[in-house]
Amino acid sequence: MAKTQFFIVGLISFCLISCSSTKNISGKYRSNFPVHGFFVTRINLNADSTFGYRMSGDLIFDTSSGRYKFDKKYVTLYHEPSKPDTSEYEKYGKEAVMLSYALSTNKHLNSPSKYLVGRNMLFVCDSTGNPKKKQFGHSKHKKYIFFGKHWYKKRYYLRLVE
Repeated sequence: MAKTQFFIVGLISFCLISCSSTKNISGKYRSNFPVHGFFVTRINLNADSTFGYRMSGDLIFDTSSGRYKFDKKYVTLYHEPSKPDTSEYEKYGKEAVMLSYALSTNKHLNSPSKYLVGRNMLFVCDSTGNPKKKQFGHSKHKKYIFFGKHWYKKRYYLRLVE
């Protein structure tokens, strides 16, 4: 009798532990440092499965929006093509409209892009789904205690800020 009760309690606790609810990953994420000293990425994941993406640095930026899908431990961003409003640039000529369109579209973003979900963090993944945990960055400290470069690969992720 005691063995069956132990078995039932063990089975119930196993079911409760293995059945996990969906993880709430919505929020604003930001890079922990600028890659190559310039580029910072911001992603806003909304509760309704939409997102806003912004990569900026030096004189380059990229903005996108679309839908995301959360699947176990990965977030997949599906970028939707954007059509900028060029009505105010038409009076300057065709070149101004083309320049405005080139600067404000997301033609060079890979769709879909994957991120590995950690505790309040997102890790960038390559095309095969493997996380790229280090990126080239700059630090105030030297690589070694008294000597070495300020530039080296650091642990890179997007952390939850709000």
